[in-house]
Amino acid sequence: MDQKNQVWPGNLLWNVADDLPYVQLSTLDEEVMVSYSGPDTGLMYAESPGGNNDNPGPVAGCKTWNRKEPQGYGICISLYEQHPISMKMSGEPLADAFALCARRNNAILLIADGVNWGEKSRLAARCALYGSMKYLNYKMFDKHQQPSTTQDVITLLRKSLDEAHRAILARDGGLTTMCACMVVPVANSDQYVACCVNVGDSYGFVYSHNQGIREVTIGSHDVSSERDIRDAGGALGPVDGQNPELHNLAFSMTFCNVGDIVFLTTDGVSDNFDPVVTKIALPQKADDSNFNKTVPNNPNGSLLHSKPEMTPKERHVYSMKEMERVIHEYELLTEEQCSAQEFCSAMVQHVLTVTDGKRKILENPALYAKRKLTSAERKRRDSEIVEKMSKAPGKLDHASIIAFEVGGFMKNIEEIESEKVEMENAGRPLESAAPNSLPGLTSPVSPTSPSNIAKKSGPRKFLSILKNLPSPTTSSSPSSPQPHHLGSSLPASNSSRPQSPLAIPISPRKFPKLRRQRFSSRDSEPETPASPSIPESPFESEDCNPNVVSSGANMIDSFSPVHVKSPHFHSAHSSGPLHLRTRASRRQVYSRSVSFESSC
Repeated sequence: MDQKNQVWPGNLLWNVADDLPYVQLSTLDEEVMVSYSGPDTGLMYAESPGGNNDNPGPVAGCKTWNRKEPQGYGICISLYEQHPISMKMSGEPLADAFALCARRNNAILLIADGVNWGEKSRLAARCALYGSMKYLNYKMFDKHQQPSTTQDVITLLRKSLDEAHRAILARDGGLTTMCACMVVPVANSDQYVACCVNVGDSYGFVYSHNQGIREVTIGSHDVSSERDIRDAGGALGPVDGQNPELHNLAFSMTFCNVGDIVFLTTDGVSDNFDPVVTKIALPQKADDSNFNKTVPNNPNGSLLHSKPEMTPKERHVYSMKEMERVIHEYELLTEEQCSAQEFCSAMVQHVLTVTDGKRKILENPALYAKRKLTSAERKRRDSEIVEKMSKAPGKLDHASIIAFEVGGFMKNIEEIESEKVEMENAGRPLESAAPNSLPGLTSPVSPTSPSNIAKKSGPRKFLSILKNLPSPTTSSSPSSPQPHHLGSSLPASNSSRPQSPLAIPISPRKFPKLRRQRFSSRDSEPETPASPSIPESPFESEDCNPNVVSSGANMIDSFSPVHVKSPHFHSAHSSGPLHLRTRASRRQVYSRSVSFESSC
């Protein structure tokens, strides 16, 4: 589509009806779940650059822009080095910015990358977010002019770029790239559609747990031709004093399912997955009939370089696969499907690791030592730094990413409703159900609990089921003695309070009853037989409860982990806490105790 005839900053409506599929949409929910912008105050900086917002009303359609959830999150950092002496970060201030406004079944994602450094670049990025977000929220939710088709969504996003450009001109900002995306539900379907409009080198992607990562904004750059990573390709703002540069403006859309993650990145993130930037591969050389394609060998027979050459398309495919690898390794480590917040963290952590070598070169304190150097020495030092930087992987830049989990806020409602239906069918209320009576032996979780969001799989899910299984002691007969937990007092009556099925205190009446029968016909208590060589256990104090009678060295490993002492008998070989583990071993305690007492 030719954009040269379009005049900025007029109120333009681009006719894209013939260029995009016509998909009917469902009604958009208006309850705001996430309203998050960054870094710092994010888009609010455009309304109050000093950081003090005296306006108590909503800003760009939301009351606050610091509300984030695991289903919707964003990160903006600087990959530049820090001066080892002054501790000042290079590339300040951060020229990247992002904004996310997510509702129950829809979301608006915006990301911008200020061109070059400086205050004007930062202002341009945040003004672009402010103008675009304010327009979208005002049209769809204040005026209730919701889009009914995907073409309406693209039209709204295109007009929001007009408002973004106007906001930049109104504040005398610089240049910025931008990517605007909306995730909306498809009518009569459980699918969603992600519509994107971008200019510059800020791109949009979709991560599917079944299909991997794919780029949505692939039409904004030719993946089959070599690209200069220093050229953004387009920008909003006064490129020629009034108009923007829209050479690579593109409209894109794709379908996604519940659980997919839609994310936008600046070039600080996406370029650091390029195999040429990370020094894994070499760019393919131009075809030349006079060029000798044979690779020279070293005298020892090895190749001069072992890195493969990749075409631009191969580099793009490798970048997508590298992103997938990072996320899959994170999910293998956590044994869970990552949320949008964890997705952002994993991607940023990888980028920081890739660029760490470059930062260490520039953060060497020896480079900043005050000493007199001749011009030749200075040139030699600078050339060594340049050579080291060229060999180190990564690209130093401002890096930003924003992600949204599709249907992340709808799943909670569906899970709660399904649990209520199951409990109603079972004929008992949800509150009175026992934890181990639910299907799968899992405890019911509060709808507002953060654990309702987390997803368990693999060994963690298996262990959670095991934890909720009833204890073997709950099925024992009432007459058999059972151990109680350390530090708990023994109640006078077990029926006076409800007990947990996992930890039921056991009545201690059996052993005192045996002792009362044993000493009822005697005038005095017998002496305790003890070993003359082994002292009494230091764990047997007068504070312990007289719950268990013990005798013999073979019964030491058969007692519960409770510190106990008989007032009449001591184990000759006991030097620590006694353990009672099984009902069979407890019956042995009874028989051996009675036989030993009768022998006395």
